[in-house]
Amino acid sequence: MAPRPFPRSAGRMCSYTTLLLLAVLSGCANLAAVREFAKTSAATADYKQVVSDYTNSPVRQRRYQPEQMSGQLDGVVQRRAANGPLLEAAQQVLVKYMSVLGDLAADKLPDVDSEVDGLSKALETAKFVGDGDKQIRKETATAAASIAKVLTRAILDGYRQHEVVKIVKETNQPLQIVVEGLKEVLDKDMRESLVNEEVAIRKPFKAWDAAATSGNDPDGAPPIARILLDERLEQLRGKQANLDAYIEVLTTIGEGHADLFKHVDTLDQKALKARLQDHSKQLQTLYKDIKELSK
Repeated sequence: MAPRPFPRSAGRMCSYTTLLLLAVLSGCANLAAVREFAKTSAATADYKQVVSDYTNSPVRQRRYQPEQMSGQLDGVVQRRAANGPLLEAAQQVLVKYMSVLGDLAADKLPDVDSEVDGLSKALETAKFVGDGDKQIRKETATAAASIAKVLTRAILDGYRQHEVVKIVKETNQPLQIVVEGLKEVLDKDMRESLVNEEVAIRKPFKAWDAAATSGNDPDGAPPIARILLDERLEQLRGKQANLDAYIEVLTTIGEGHADLFKHVDTLDQKALKARLQDHSKQLQTLYKDIKELSK
């Protein structure tokens, strides 16, 4: 009995499956939405001014305090000077990871400088980021260091597009810890600093205004005092608005990566692509807002 011919439909199905598998393995899958989200995340998260404000806010506040009270702030100034580089290290690990993810999605060799290894060692040695809750500080530093190690391995092993699934699965948990840790430090430590700075700024200007008015100089110093106070407060409002926007940036990155992790085995899903594109658009808007506020 002659063998039955192989059904054409089955042949076409096998050919399609084979081509799809070869496309994934050879790095030809279309991960444009992943690339856009990752690269936009990297560019938007790379906002060093927020770290500078974190470090310098108590320094600025100290200038407005009477000399007898400056000692109370000296400890905060010193801690922030030590913590600032570590906060930036955790931030930069997040930036570099998202950049590498974008490279892999575009089927490019990861392009990250040798700084990653130094960031990992600094975070492992310090074991803290920020002034707040000790456990959160430690977890944030440890998680950032673990991401840095993954990046180092990705670079040394020459990861390509077919490792996107692997790197997303391996980094999602520590990435979520880093995102939440950075938000905790900024939303508590940084926000409190800006509130205290506003109080410190208002006090001497109000006293200057009152003294000038009681000294029968209503048209001289008081208007100048109010103008200068308004200028200082406007600058402070800009920093507070940037802080709000940057915390939203971190939230969006965390949510987008969690969504990517949840559906990482079906990266070609249209609904996932649409959501990642929405996250990218939101990040682009926040980036523009921060740039505008920083002028």
